[in-house]
Amino acid sequence: MISMIVYEKEDAFIMIAQQDHARISGDLVSAWQDSLFHSAERREELNLAAYEHDSSWIDLDRIPLWNDAVNAPFSFRDFPGNIRFIFYSKGLDRVQETSEYASLLGSILYTTLAEQFRNEDTVTFVEREFARQSAIIERLQLDVKLLQLHAKALLLCDELSLFACMEQPGTLRENYEWFANGLSYWFDRSGQTQLIPEWIGESTIELDPFPFRGAVETAISFKEVRKPDIARYGIAEAYRREKLQEHKLFFRPKS
Repeated sequence: MISMIVYEKEDAFIMIAQQDHARISGDLVSAWQDSLFHSAERREELNLAAYEHDSSWIDLDRIPLWNDAVNAPFSFRDFPGNIRFIFYSKGLDRVQETSEYASLLGSILYTTLAEQFRNEDTVTFVEREFARQSAIIERLQLDVKLLQLHAKALLLCDELSLFACMEQPGTLRENYEWFANGLSYWFDRSGQTQLIPEWIGESTIELDPFPFRGAVETAISFKEVRKPDIARYGIAEAYRREKLQEHKLFFRPKS
């Protein structure tokens, strides 16, 4: 089953595995300015949370499924919630075996997203994850202010990675369904509350403000699955036949 990031071109679908999207998030979090946190504690665990926050999708991203209702592959936007949340929890259990703090951050990210789209599928998941969060916070005796900053940085970098992946490179921000007005920003001492991303060409995204130590180089890994191949072989086989491609990507301050 698959729940990739998918967008459509005239003759193909671009398909990006969630774990590849998470790698971009991890590259961004790893470059975060230390001065925007009040402590350097638990940075490695924050980085781990970013790189692993979508590890629950690895099993789901092996075999694509076709969504007859929209005549396209299932994507993370429309993948059935009752299956999605089972795998979210399993992925967090796996991360928790390595780092309780990283699992806690991933859980906060997922419940924040689930609360935005509350429905019957989210209730049990959110309640279970709130219990996980409370237990870990109590066991680790955490600095809650630092935890909040880490969670917000993780959410922002996740959204920046989605901005890079969910539309064709170079797309005008105004044409994005979710990010047309920018991204919520909590770190600027001047009081600025929005971070504005803009594509400059097809390989560079400029950010205002810029929360990273310097320009961040990363890459979008994807498969371009042609529609005639889907018609001939089916989505699973057409996807398997395609080679993984890579598109270099840079984040830099606004000029």
